[in-house]
Order: sequence, then structure tokens, then C-alpha cells
Amino acid sequence: MEIIAVHIEGLHRRLIEIARQRVRSGQITESGLARLCGLSQPHMHNVLKDIRTLSTNSADRLMQALELSFAGLLWRIPEDIDAGVRAIPVIRNSIGPGIEAMFSVFHGFMPFSVSLVKSLVQPIAARLAPDLVLPRLLAANDMALLDQNPAVRRQPSGNQYWVVADGSGLRIRYVRLRGAKVYLANEATVDDPGSWQAVSLAERDILDIVRARIVWIGREMEMAPSGPVQPPGEIY
Repeated sequence: MEIIAVHIEGLHRRLIEIARQRVRSGQITESGLARLCGLSQPHMHNVLKDIRTLSTNSADRLMQALELSFAGLLWRIPEDIDAGVRAIPVIRNSIGPGIEAMFSVFHGFMPFSVSLVKSLVQPIAARLAPDLVLPRLLAANDMALLDQNPAVRRQPSGNQYWVVADGSGLRIRYVRLRGAKVYLANEATVDDPGSWQAVSLAERDILDIVRARIVWIGREMEMAPSGPVQPPGEIY
């Protein structure tokens, strides 16, 4: 993936090229783009033709109209506007016991393949905090990609991992939906259905409990030894 040196001029050119591609593909019209940016249609036409330039404020409005973040603009592949990488916000706090993790407070972005995130709704990334009863395939400090799709959260399936609010913050748990109750389990209780935590949905919305679905996990590899594993010259 090519990344242009971080110059405002280069980012400005990339922004205009993305707008030009959206208009050419029929995703939006010049007049619609102009309206969203607070510009006249003739001015927007001249911007797309490289006859006129945008002010800083107009460029900001154009980014909003195209639903682009600075990080997403930086990581775009110039030759293929619809491919490459999308910048996903990373929530500030980790997800785990005793930690208040808010899905609206971020501290940066992570690049993810467009093919991985294109079907997700409001995807975000989060690091997992230590938890003695995390599902067995997960570990503290894992980076997770989360899908906040409400339709998926209303029908949680048992073979996936979910971010849930269990009264003491957000945790990663197994989830089952049975009638008017949602059942939560951790690694210590998953094999004992009778011990799953039951939460009544009689006066609660399941979306207040099931907050997101984990769709991808990234993990740092163990550190390599500081020296050679085998003496020089020995081959096995």
C-alpha cells in the first residue's frame, strides 16, 4: 500500500480525487456534493476540474460529506478509491472487569482491509483487559474488531463472542437467547448451562446488554530470543 508523504497538498489532491470518483460512479451528484459542502454547484464543478481550490473549512465539510476521516484519507490507495484500507477508531479504554469502556471515546485509528469491514455496522476496535474467565481462544491485550450491527445483536448466536454489559462494566462472554431472557456465560460456566447468568428482557432492550460482536482478533507474537536459537553453522 502506497502512502503519500504527509503533505497537506497531497492529502488535498487525494480528497478531490475521491470526490471525483464518487461523482463519476454515480454515488453522488455534483449538485448534491456542493449542497453538503455549502458551495455553489459551479464552484464544486470547478473544484473537481482542478480549476478552483477549496478553503480549509470547505475541505473539512467535503471530508464529512464523503464520510472520510483524516486517517482514512491518508491510507486510501490513490489508484483504487473503493479498495484498500479503512481507518477504524480504537476506543480509549480496554474492555474488561472494573474498566469503563465507552464506545464513543477514541484515542486513535487502526487500518483494516475494506473487505473485512465493509459489511459491519459502526465497526470499532478495542483492546481486551485481563479477565480470569475470558473465552479460551482470547487473551489479555488482544486487539478486537467489533461489529455494532443492531440486527445481529438482537439475535446473538452461541458460536461467537460478544461484548456484554453485565452490571460491572463490559465483558467478553458467550451469549444465548431463549424466549424473554438472555443468558451469559464465561469460560468457567460455559459447560454448565444451569449456571449461565439469566437476564430478563421483560423491561430491558437486549441492545443495552449485548453491545457488540467480535469479528476479528489480533495478537502480538511472543518476543523472539535476543540471540540465535542454534549455534552458527549448525543445521537441523
